Amino acid sequence: MDFSCRVNQLLHEEHMSTIEMLNGLESVLASAGRGAPDVNTQPTRNALQTAISLINREVGSHFSFEEEELFPRLAEYGDAEIGEHLTQEHRAILPNAQTVSKLAEDALTTGFNDDTWKKFRGEAGELIERMLSHIQKEEMALLPVLEDVLDAEADFALSEAHANQ
Repeated sequence: MDFSCRVNQLLHEEHMSTIEMLNGLESVLASAGRGAPDVNTQPTRNALQTAISLINREVGSHFSFEEEELFPRLAEYGDAEIGEHLTQEHRAILPNAQTVSKLAEDALTTGFNDDTWKKFRGEAGELIERMLSHIQKEEMALLPVLEDVLDAEADFALSEAHANQ
């Protein structure tokens, strides 16, 4: 998808990276089923490492950027509801994502047992569902509105702020 606003393109790229990570987790869940996977197989190890990295590095900062920089601009524009709704979703997704990251870190160290796999499978499944729905809302509602709200100067300033996070 192409956007005229650079900040939208940056957010879209982050969304695509997140979807790729979620697809990796979904693949681990599907291939393992109810039995815990071997974390030493390369696909499982890669999926867990990617999830840890992306969750720890990007998810919180992505949400903070939106809440601190974008949603207030939408409110000034007269569209506070979308920011309020997405912020509520952030509040539900972030702890879930952090739990998935922690469980994945532990698994890379000690492997999964039946209990930790069951917990991971439930948390990761919930994260996949919530995050995909959230990204779809941002792609279909937030980014198009920002195209209308942001002028070139604001887009440049926000792109710089995003880069410095």
